[in-house]
Amino acid sequence: MLTKVFYGNTVFDWMHAALIIVGAVVLGKALYWFIGRTIKRMAARTRTRLDDILVDMLEEPVVFAVVILGIWYGLSVLEQSKTVESAVNKGIYILVCINAAWLVTRLFDAMVEEYLIPFAKKTESDLDDQLIPVVRRGIKVSIWTIAVIMAMDNAGYDVFSILAGLGIGGLAFALAAQDTVGNFFGSIAIFIDKPFKVGDRIQVCGHDGVVTAIGLRSTRIRTRYQGRIVTIPNQQVAKADAVNVDSENGRQMFAVYRLTPDMSDDKITLAMDILKRIAQSDPDTMEKVVTGFIAITEYSRDVMLLYWIKPDASKLETRTRINLEIIRQFKKNDIELVKAAPIHTKVSQVELL
Repeated sequence: MLTKVFYGNTVFDWMHAALIIVGAVVLGKALYWFIGRTIKRMAARTRTRLDDILVDMLEEPVVFAVVILGIWYGLSVLEQSKTVESAVNKGIYILVCINAAWLVTRLFDAMVEEYLIPFAKKTESDLDDQLIPVVRRGIKVSIWTIAVIMAMDNAGYDVFSILAGLGIGGLAFALAAQDTVGNFFGSIAIFIDKPFKVGDRIQVCGHDGVVTAIGLRSTRIRTRYQGRIVTIPNQQVAKADAVNVDSENGRQMFAVYRLTPDMSDDKITLAMDILKRIAQSDPDTMEKVVTGFIAITEYSRDVMLLYWIKPDASKLETRTRINLEIIRQFKKNDIELVKAAPIHTKVSQVELL
């Protein structure tokens, strides 16, 4: 039975090859357990974090390398035709290149997370915080590109001919990838001009929200009211009028209060004093507060209040607190409003005399 031949090899030869491959897998599992239970504990006792990172990142690729070696050795004991042997060797070369790229990218990612990102957070500039994700992805793509080219070259493919063929189709690709290229240069414009950074609240392309990520292709913001993630191509962001809400010195609030037409000038003056005092005394408003007697009609005597809310304060909570206090003080001092809806609006510019 063991001497029966299948595809040029006896049953014993096939069993021998299978045992070698299975043994390599078992050895890889044992090595994985040994690294996790022994090597990692030894590395954890040292003062530096570098050895912990190296052990953690090398763990899976080393195990995979053992399995690849076992597959190669197991298949090498079989009698193979030149065609099959060549195909097996090409497959092994490709796996080795993939494993090497996997190892390098894991090490690179770990170094960036452990050293580069904490260092960038300590610097005053936000440019490095925004550039690190872009550079990180670019380097990883380059590593995998090199690995694929090496794998194809070692597998016997004519890489230069393939690249030349890609060059011929480059024009068609460039035309098809206009948006991608535009988004890339849009991201460069964002990084250079720095109209906003991650964490800023912005208004752009009809959306209002906080920037969560700035990538090579798009910018993501979490909308303020719905809490949804919106992805906007960088080409559109670079062309649009982006408003950085967090960069404002204060949020301007303007309101008009219509007093009854029979109100005396002393009461009108008292009403303006009350409005000014309430706005100035609130902890979330800025020092500049303006009141004025702006209109006389047969239906009302109109006074205005203009104040600024601090950028880091809640607009809704501050306005609610101020409005409730205005109601209390007006009632206390017998200051009545006309029986009509008061005007509450926000203006972008008010001439102050």
